[in-house]
Amino acid sequence: MGRSSKQQAAENRERIVDCACTLFRERGVDNVSVADVMAANGMTVGGFYKHFESKDALIEEAFARTFGQSAETWEKVFEAADAKGGSRTSELVRRYLRNSAPERRCPILAFAPHVTTSDAAAGAAEAYASGTRDLFERFVEGERAEPADRKAAMLLFAAMVGARVIEQAVGKAPWVQEMQAAVRDFADR
Repeated sequence: MGRSSKQQAAENRERIVDCACTLFRERGVDNVSVADVMAANGMTVGGFYKHFESKDALIEEAFARTFGQSAETWEKVFEAADAKGGSRTSELVRRYLRNSAPERRCPILAFAPHVTTSDAAAGAAEAYASGTRDLFERFVEGERAEPADRKAAMLLFAAMVGARVIEQAVGKAPWVQEMQAAVRDFADR
């Protein structure tokens, strides 16, 4: 019984974190309660504290997992570009700018509002900074470019993320689509 109980507890914890990742991306961290996460899993709020000491602990773990998932996705995009003989960076920019499903929102975009508040715990802020830095470095190194190209890659990364922030806030207005097309065109150079 002990082994299966431990296994079930581990599976429940995984479900809680996976659900939190999705809900935090869809609604924003501050718009999701522990009760929301547990209800989505058919579990009680009291059961939450068997797995986590606080919502902040869940947030930190969910941030780390979500950034890890994004890093894996970016690697798959790079592999697909390599298989086609195309530009890794250009392919990533194209996919990044067209992915607007809330449950798949980039964690850089989804979690920024939370970490910019005074309510953010240090662990969540560090998980965000570390995850963002990792995605940034993957992007900049994506083409395995010479150091002289690093500044252009940095600007393209900022433009790509910025264009998505604006789309998230404003919607797909014609001028936003034009901005995103300009970012894609720059990536294709």
